[in-house]
Amino acid sequence: MDCASADLAPAPLRFERRRGERRTATGSAVAVFQRPGRSPLLASVRVTDAGSGGIGVFADVEIKAGTTFQLYPDDPCQPRRSGRVAACRSSGKSFRLGLQFQQAIAA
Repeated sequence: MDCASADLAPAPLRFERRRGERRTATGSAVAVFQRPGRSPLLASVRVTDAGSGGIGVFADVEIKAGTTFQLYPDDPCQPRRSGRVAACRSSGKSFRLGLQFQQAIAA
């Protein structure tokens, strides 16, 4: 294959809604999920990846998409974040949650 034909090859399609790239991350946090009509749910989560707009975690409980949260990282150097659950998928005995951060409003 020559260079000219390699330049014409289409790039793989990306079927993601994420605005930014995610990077592998580790750590743990405590999440408080605000469930409509019910008391808040406190859950320990394990971080799997992170990006500028959100974070991927594993939890032992199923949380519906759209549920709001506050995330308190175990690392005191990391800030508390809030937002909403963008996705929840079963993964064995755990659930993979996509947490979308709330964007700060400029003054």
